[in-house]
Amino acid sequence: MEMNTRLQVEHPISEMITGYDFVEWQFLVASGFPLPKKQEEINKKGNAIEVRIYAEDPFNNFLPGNGKLKYLREPLENDGVRIETGVRDKDEISTFYDPMISKLITYGPTRADAIDKMKKALIDYRVVGLNNNLKFLKRVFNNPIFNQGDYDTGFIEQNIDTLLNKDEQIDHFDLVSAVVARNVAKGSSL
Repeated sequence: MEMNTRLQVEHPISEMITGYDFVEWQFLVASGFPLPKKQEEINKKGNAIEVRIYAEDPFNNFLPGNGKLKYLREPLENDGVRIETGVRDKDEISTFYDPMISKLITYGPTRADAIDKMKKALIDYRVVGLNNNLKFLKRVFNNPIFNQGDYDTGFIEQNIDTLLNKDEQIDHFDLVSAVVARNVAKGSSL
């Protein structure tokens, strides 16, 4: 028989919809204390969604990337937005580790509310210096099929034309960021 005592990677969703800190619970149990609640005492309220912000290129078969985070601005955390990260502005994303920048989790009373908060959080998220999946995630959350909840594991393949279309308009911030990054790389001062 095998026992898995680690938290699963999606634990922030469970924590947001229950209001309990399961990392704290794991420390309590490891210290010999019983679980603070039994399964039947835990109630779910609301909806939470988690995405992973990655240094990858969705437009090149999701190829992982590496490099320096020349500029990183995360959305503000609040009651409905949570960020779990281990990197900061100017950090290096290495080829020796997972290229995840952060986990971004949003919560709302309904799925639609959680999606709306995610859309805003993704707009407020800025990464400059390396390829990332923010544009792709924005497209997912603006996709009507995703918003209706009528999809399966073939969602990306079935919607590849809209999710991974390179011809879409360039975000103004992306354009300015590219110019600034290029000038910094050439040694120009701003």
